[in-house]
Amino acid sequence: MFGAAARRLTAASTLSPVARRAFTASAAQAYQPRLSLHYHNTVRDDLTILEYLPPKVHEQQKAIEEARMQAVREKVTGTPPNPDKKHKKVRQRKPTVPVAKAHNAPYIEGITVHIRCREALNNKHHLLSALMALQVITGVRGEVIKAKNDAATWKLRKGMPIAAKADLSGDQMYEFLDKLIEVVLPRMKEYHGLRMDAGDGNGSFTLGFDSSAIGLFPEMEVVYDQFPLVTGFSVNIKTTATRNPSGRLLLSGLGLPFLHARKPENESFEL
Repeated sequence: MFGAAARRLTAASTLSPVARRAFTASAAQAYQPRLSLHYHNTVRDDLTILEYLPPKVHEQQKAIEEARMQAVREKVTGTPPNPDKKHKKVRQRKPTVPVAKAHNAPYIEGITVHIRCREALNNKHHLLSALMALQVITGVRGEVIKAKNDAATWKLRKGMPIAAKADLSGDQMYEFLDKLIEVVLPRMKEYHGLRMDAGDGNGSFTLGFDSSAIGLFPEMEVVYDQFPLVTGFSVNIKTTATRNPSGRLLLSGLGLPFLHARKPENESFEL
């Protein structure tokens, strides 16, 4: 058996470079995060079906929106803006909602984990705890954020380090979100989910957590006692959705809970 294998290797080594290229094989990716597989195999197709609108209905909605915008323009009264004054920034218009197709289904573009350390105002070395905590829970080396302006109320000067952040993308992004949804959130008794009106209007969502939540990560439990200072953190999830409903559908399909507003129960009753 070993002699036959040796003969095959010897024959392959004597081939020309063009012929030898046919025997080479590229190393395929052997690991893919569970949440990434769940999105590409299930969630993406479900989002395409849920957001699909017939072309006729889409054109009707587009005409209604254009008529509404035209009515708003006609109702604008007062003096027209001075074209010479260009110091004011023009508010950008939101992008139009694209037609739901398989290739433009919303997906998570990136995640930013941010830790603000107020104690760093007195001693900048306290920021090391935030940087190490970021590296432990995300697996990415954090970046120091410095103040851009002065604030005399908080004794803050421009250029002082006050926070740390870590930008995640690709497999690291899905691994962190999977730990957050499957491990951290179920262990938080006081967390019931994101509110339905959460979001910035363009499909991005931010979750805030106190200092007790950072100790619920599996990697943090082992070295929790070694941190002299533990602070809260926030997670910003940036998606390619153009509106909040599309972003809610995406995050809900990945397992992130949302808190539905319940009507107050009527205490009075009739027999």
